[in-house]
Formats: sequence, C-alpha cells, structure tokens
Amino acid sequence: MGSIRNVVCPCGFKSKVTVGGTMKNFLEDSRFPFYCVTCGIVDVNVAKDDLYCPKCESRDIKQYGIPPISNPPLINRGYVSAGNYKADALGHLCPACNKKTMEFTRSEITFD
Repeated sequence: MGSIRNVVCPCGFKSKVTVGGTMKNFLEDSRFPFYCVTCGIVDVNVAKDDLYCPKCESRDIKQYGIPPISNPPLINRGYVSAGNYKADALGHLCPACNKKTMEFTRSEITFD
C-alpha cells in the first residue's frame, strides 16, 4: 500500500512525497523520500537496486530516516515506511532552511 504525505517545516517549506507503491507494482516501483544535494526532497524508487534522483539522476542522495540528514530514530519503527526503508515523523533536514525541523505528516491520500 502506498500513500502521499505532506512534508512541512516551521520555516514555511511545504512539499508532498509518495511513499510505497501499489499492490500490483510495488516490487518494481516503490517510493521513499530521499534528500538530493541538487534537487532537495525527492521520491526515489527503492524497488530498484540502482538508487538515483528521479529529477537530475544524481547518485548523491541520502535516505531520510537515518543520520546525517535525520535525527536518530526515537523508537525502532517507521512513521513512514516502504519495505526496509523507515523514517520517524520528526527531525529531518529541510532543503529550504537546512535545519532538522522538517516533518512528515499523516497520509493525505492512501492507495493500493
């Protein structure tokens, strides 16, 4: 099952990310938020072995949910997750203000 999440930061930054995939295609297309040095927050297809930014094709990307771009998890479960990729709701690097104040909110849309 997949979802579309709002991403917000107190600095005013807002975005949306896709997490997971559909029941039909999650083995080929499953998304998770990553930080791209060039593009900011992007949805990377984690079902593929070769991970890269879908916008600029850079391989200089970092997964949200683990240091250095996210605070260490408070508990061992993910607020947003796709397979083995997990991230807590709070404490992520904001591409606008460069502080770890960005958060993932509840699902805006859920799909399968």
